[in-house]
Order: sequence, then structure tokens, then C-alpha cells
Amino acid sequence: MRAMSDTRTLIWDLPTRLFHWSLVLLVVVQFGSAKWGWLDMQWHFYGGYATLTLLLFRIVWGLVGSESARFANFLRGPAAIMRELRDAQPAARTHSALGGWSVLLMLLLLSLVVLSGLATSDDIDWFGPLTAKLDAQTVRFATHWHRRLTDALMWLIALHVIAIAGYEWRGKRLVEAMLHGRRELAGAGLRIVSKRRALLVLVVCAVSVYTLLRWSNG
Repeated sequence: MRAMSDTRTLIWDLPTRLFHWSLVLLVVVQFGSAKWGWLDMQWHFYGGYATLTLLLFRIVWGLVGSESARFANFLRGPAAIMRELRDAQPAARTHSALGGWSVLLMLLLLSLVVLSGLATSDDIDWFGPLTAKLDAQTVRFATHWHRRLTDALMWLIALHVIAIAGYEWRGKRLVEAMLHGRRELAGAGLRIVSKRRALLVLVVCAVSVYTLLRWSNG
């Protein structure tokens, strides 16, 4: 049997894979701390700050990152979606048309959950970092929608897991590909961007979140 490097092409770069699995861990920590009391709520906030940093990174990486990570590479219109549904065979080399939009929906919903969480409070024990800058009505609004959006996120994650399980059952091995980054690919390989660029983007995003938190406490 030939080595994997002989038959498979690097699709998902290391920064994208680290983003994916770090986000999975952070979401579990935040659900565990808020819903099931695994950890003190302060860890829920720490997880939120880290998640916001990662989401900012992924948005920027979707513009300047490797070819497979760029939104322009996998977001396609209704015609592409209908063509894939009709042919029952994704034409994309990375995400399918539906898969690309599901990625964007997940990022959008996670962003709304995190941003609303910054302004959320139970009026007793814990207060989001932006609550001191906002009036009571806005805090109540953010708290209400943080809870509602979190419930919606849980359903979206469940659908995502079911879809992945379906692909695994059909032999697509998406989980394995997101671990080592390689899969069978026809044609030329995809352009992979330097890890130094990813590190620079991450640092800028982390500093931006830190600056926001410092401002909220000022």
C-alpha cells in the first residue's frame, strides 16, 4: 500500500484544523459551565473571550488564509446548491455548497452568542464585561437573546453532528481529514498559506479582544 502522502493532498492547513478542534473544546467547556455546572461561571467567561478571539481569527483567515479556508472559495449561490442536490455529488473540492453556507451560519450564530454574552447578567452573581457600559434594558435584551441563541446553537450543532455522521457512514472520513488535513483530490493542490501569517492574525485578534475587555473595565 502506498503512503498517504503519495495519494492524498493537504487540504486543511494546520491553523484551520487547530481552530476547529479548539472551538469544539471551548464550546463544550462553555456549555458544561453554564448548563451543567461543570466549572465555575468565570470559566464560562474565559471560554467566551477565547471563542471570540478564535471567531475573529476565522473571519480574517477566511479572507487572507489558505485557499480551502477562504469564503470566496466555498460560498456559492443557489444554482450550485440545486446542482449538487440534483446530482447527489458535491462538485466542490473542499466544502459542498450547502456545507459552505452551514460553516458561515455556524460562525454567525456563534458570534451572536458570544457578543450577546458580553452584555449578559443574572443581576446577582455574574456580569458580562460590557454590562457596566450599557443600560439595564439593553442588558436584559442581550441576556434574553443569549439564552435563546444558545438553544438554537445546540440544535445547529446537533444537525452538524448528524450530517458528519452521515458522511462518515458513506465513507467520506471527514473527521479523519480534519485531523491530518489530507484527502483525495483531483487536479492541482490547493494553495496553503504560511503559518507565520496565521500566527500574526491570531495575535492581532487576541490583542483586539484584550483591548475591548480593558475598555469595558475602564
